[in-house]
Amino acid sequence: MTISRCEIVNSYWSTSDMNPTTSLTYLLTRDLEARSVGTSGRALLEKLEFYCFDLKVSRVLEFAQSLQSSDPSSRQMLEELLEWTAAQPSFQLVALVAMAPDLDQIARRLGRGHPSDDTISEVLAQATEALRWTEEFVEGERREFVLREVQSRTRSEQRRMARHNVPTCSLPDDFDRPSGVSTDEASLELDRAVQRRVITRWERELIEATRSGGINLRDFAASRAENYDTLHKRRASAERRLRSFFGVEVVK
Repeated sequence: MTISRCEIVNSYWSTSDMNPTTSLTYLLTRDLEARSVGTSGRALLEKLEFYCFDLKVSRVLEFAQSLQSSDPSSRQMLEELLEWTAAQPSFQLVALVAMAPDLDQIARRLGRGHPSDDTISEVLAQATEALRWTEEFVEGERREFVLREVQSRTRSEQRRMARHNVPTCSLPDDFDRPSGVSTDEASLELDRAVQRRVITRWERELIEATRSGGINLRDFAASRAENYDTLHKRRASAERRLRSFFGVEVVK
C-alpha cells in the first residue's frame, strides 16, 4: 500500500480502534457518526441538500445507511452520490458507509472469513481510490465499478505480497495459531497443501506440532534429536511456500 493511501485510510479511522473482529461497517459508521456532529455535520447536510439530494433525515449517518438498501430508489440515489465523490471529497465517507456491507463481504471473501487488518486496509484504500473515477461512468455502472475495482485490485495486492513474502509484523519463532482459526480447519488446509505438493508430510507435522501451542520448536527439535537451526530454516521455508500457495489460490 502506498503512503498516500495509508494516509487516506488513517484519516477515516481517526476515531476508531482496530481489533481482530473489527469490520469495515463498524469502522466507517463510527467515523461518519463522529464527523457528522456539530458544525461540520450541519455543513455536510447543507452541501448534500445543495446537490439536490432528498435526505428525509436529520443526520448524515442516517442518510448514508438508507443508501445501503437494495431497493431501486436507494440504488439510484447512491449512483447519483457516486457521481460527485471525485468533485466533493466530503461525500466519499458517506459513499463508503453506503457501500460498507458490500465492502465487508469482499474483505471476508478475500480474507477467507477472517480478514486481517492489512486486507481491511487495502479494501478501504482501493475503494477510496475508485471513488475518484466514478464520475466517468453513467448511472447504473458506478457502484459496480467500485466493487469490481476493490475486489480485483485488493486480490492483486494480496498476490503481490504473497509472491514477495513481505512481512507486516515481526513474529516470535513460536507464535501460536490465532484463536480465530480452529485446529480442524488448519489441519484441513495443511492436508490440502500436502496433496498439492506444496509441503511434505514431514513439514506438515513440523508446522502443526510447533504452531498449535502444544510444543515449541526447540523442544520439538530436542525430542527428535534434530538440530534446532535446521528445523527453524525448514519450517520458515515451508511457511513461505504456504503463504504463497494460499495467498494466490484462495482469493479466486
